Order: sequence, then C-alpha cells, then structure tokens
Amino acid sequence: MEIETKKQWHPVFCAAVELEFREDKDILTYEREYNLSKKPLQIDLLIIKKEPKRQLKNEIGDFFLEHNLLEYKSPGDSLNLATFYKVLGYACLYKYDIDSIDELLDTNITISLLREEKPVKLLKQLSDKYSVVVKAPGIYRFQDTLFPLQILVTKELTLEMHTWLCSLTRSMEYGNAEQLLHNYGGLEDTGDRKNANVIVDFVSNVNEALFTRILKEDARMTEALKELIAPELVKLRSIIQDKDLMLASQNEKLTEKDAEIASLRQKLEEAMRASHPET
Repeated sequence: MEIETKKQWHPVFCAAVELEFREDKDILTYEREYNLSKKPLQIDLLIIKKEPKRQLKNEIGDFFLEHNLLEYKSPGDSLNLATFYKVLGYACLYKYDIDSIDELLDTNITISLLREEKPVKLLKQLSDKYSVVVKAPGIYRFQDTLFPLQILVTKELTLEMHTWLCSLTRSMEYGNAEQLLHNYGGLEDTGDRKNANVIVDFVSNVNEALFTRILKEDARMTEALKELIAPELVKLRSIIQDKDLMLASQNEKLTEKDAEIASLRQKLEEAMRASHPET
C-alpha cells in the first residue's frame, strides 16, 4: 500500500508505548532512537524511570528498572537470535556509557523485544538456555540472562489492557478497531490524545478498507474521529452538503418566484374582470 511506504511504524510504536505507561508518565522519560555512541548505533526506544524503586502499574513495565531498552520489529520484519545479540550488545554499550567502573556489575537495565507475530524459533532457542516464564498472554520473561529480558508478542496481548500496542498491525479485526476508537474517545490528556492521533491516523491508513467500513456503519463515530480517519471523505461530504444547501436555497427562491407570479396573475385577472363588468 502506497501510504505504508511513506510512513514508518516506529514512531507509531513509540506513541503506543507512551500510552501503555501513561498512568506512570510522571516518572518516565522517553528517548526515541537513542544514540549509543558517536557512530550511528540506535535503540528504538529508551525509557528512563526517574523513580527506580517505584513499580509501574502496567504489566508490561512492572519489571522495568531505571534504564529500559525497547527494540521493535515492524510487521513482516524478523526477530531472531541476531536481533537478541545485537540488542544485548547495545545494552552493554549503554551500561558502559552511563555507569562508573564500580557500578558496572549492578543490574539497572532491562531489555524488551517486541513483534506482532510470535518469534517461535527465537523463543525455542532462548528457552533451551534460559528459564522462561509466561507472565501474561504475549509476555515472555527470561531469567538468568545478562540483563532482565522480555519478549512481547503484540498479537497475543490482552486487547482491553494493551489496545495501543495491539493496534500495530496491518490486519486489524473489526473488534480491535472498535476498542481502539473507544479508548481514543476516552482520552482527555492533551499529550495522550496527541499520541493516539498518531496511532489512529497511521493504522486507519494501513487498514483502510476496515476503517472505511466502520465510517459507513458506525453511527456513533464522532466528527473528530471521522476527520482523523478519512479527512477526504469528510471534505467530500461537506462539499455535498454545501451543494445541497445551495440547491435548497435555489428551490426556495423558485418557490417564492412561483408564488409571486401566481399572485400577479390573480391580480391581473381581478383587474380584467373589474374593467369588463358583466352586463
């Protein structure tokens, strides 16, 4: 789809993550595409927890420490052992960069790898070496790794709890879209709505047929959502409404003219009868 080639998934992913942890936004700092060195080594998202001892409410982030590295794979991209070692290397570089020699043995970094589809081969390879615990649907935690590690399968996450991350798909189902729009409508915070706008705008384009269907079928959708999802349709409808109003105005004027003509005819007939009285 042309729209997908013009836009990237990663900014949408970052917006979804910020919405996931919006209940603890007061202690979180986000650094997108954080540079790990002077060379172009970047992690997709770095989350710094300003109160390291406070546990996040969201079940995805309840194991977060002070520094948390997130690597996201767009739909269709592979998540394999090479990715695991790459991000592990990133974590080591980051650890070296932020801590003194005496602090290098302290564990204050976590790694999260995210993908829509389940990376079956990678999970098997890692579970052969490390103990794995399924924290919740779609959340796989590994023990005894160099840094605390979790793999998140967004397709398996509980939709009601993780709507934003579950929305990162090009094969969205009707119920998922309804949940997304419902959650969007309930947001009041300006920053949250800004992130939600990014997500809804992107996924509605990637899943164009589905959202066009919703526009036609769901009478509950607000004008703001319609404008966000399909601005060209809203504009077209506005043009049609303007044309309808114009025609209605013209019809009203024609009716008035017809009434005026009828009135003049009646006066003319009355004048002719007055000038030729019956004898």
